[in-house]
Order: sequence, then structure tokens, then C-alpha cells
Amino acid sequence: MTKRMQLSVFLVIPGVAWALVCGYYALKDWSHLQAAYHAYHTLAGTNADLRALFVAYSAQDIHRINLFADGVWALLGLVLAGIGLHGLYRAADSRLA
Repeated sequence: MTKRMQLSVFLVIPGVAWALVCGYYALKDWSHLQAAYHAYHTLAGTNADLRALFVAYSAQDIHRINLFADGVWALLGLVLAGIGLHGLYRAADSRLA
């Protein structure tokens, strides 16, 4: 197996795939966050008790944390792909291929 093939198989393709999967789930969490924030904002505009406001606020905070984590994992996948692409570029410049 050549160096170029190893970089593609073990870094570039999994990194891009991981970024796409995490990006998909980040978009799903984004829509859930929008719904949770809308529910919290609507509840805050009414005469709701403090317990209901706290529960709604916590629910939208959960989605914020999930969205942040999905974004971090997507970026990690892109970093892996970038490392692999850098290695491919370096292999093209030298005789490592």
C-alpha cells in the first residue's frame, strides 16, 4: 500500500465522512435548538411560574451544548482530513508516493 493510499484511506476519507456525519447531526440539533428557544421565549412572554421557565431554559441549554459538541466533532474530522491532505501534498512534492 503506497503512502498516498494510506493517507487517503486512514485520514482523508474518514475525516471528511466524520465531518459530514457530525455536520448532519449539528443541523438536526440546530432545528431542535430553534424549537426549544422558541418555546422558552414564548413561555417567558407569558405569566409562567419560575419552575416552568427554569425547565424551558434548561431544555434549550441542553440543545446548545449538543450543538457545540457536534460542531467540535465536525471540526475534528476536518482537521484529520486536513492533515491527510497536507500529507498528500507533501508526498506529491517528494518521492514518498
